[in-house]
Amino acid sequence: MYSVINTSGFQFKVNAGQIVRLPLMQVETGSTVTFDQVLLANDGTATQVGQPVVKGAKVSAEVLLHGKTDKVMVFRRKRRKGFRRLRGHRQDFTEVVITSLEAGAQKAAAESARLEFARKRAAAWATRHALSTPALTRAEKIARGIPKPPNHVKNARRKGA
Repeated sequence: MYSVINTSGFQFKVNAGQIVRLPLMQVETGSTVTFDQVLLANDGTATQVGQPVVKGAKVSAEVLLHGKTDKVMVFRRKRRKGFRRLRGHRQDFTEVVITSLEAGAQKAAAESARLEFARKRAAAWATRHALSTPALTRAEKIARGIPKPPNHVKNARRKGA
C-alpha cells in the first residue's frame, strides 16, 4: 500500500516504514505528525484518487531528526563585466519515518523492526553531524581560569612569558 501526500507545497509518494526527508517543520523530535492531505491512496488492487484529497485518508509519521543537507555552492558570473559571486547554501530538513497509512477501511502499519532501524539511523546521523560547541566568551574563560593568550609571539618571548 502506498499514498501520495502533499506537505509544504511538495508531493511525496510514501510507503509504511519509509524514511522521508521533508522541508523543515516546526515539530519536536520524537513526536507524531499526521498528514491529512492525501492526494492518492493505493492498496495494491484499487486506487483512490482525491479531488483534491481522498476523504478519510491520513498518513501518520514519527519525527526522527532535524538537520541540514550538504552544502551546495552557487557560482554566478557575468561575462566581460568582472562580476563574480560565490555563495554556499544548506537546506534545512525534517526526517520522518512513515508509521501508518489509512485510506477508508484499508490500513497499513510499519514493522517495529523497521521503525527501530530508522530511530537508530537517525541517532547515528545526529551524533555524526552534531554541531560543534560554541566558543567560550571572555567572561567564561576568566571564570574557568583560562589565561589570556599573548598578543604576539615575539613580544611574549621578549617579556619572558
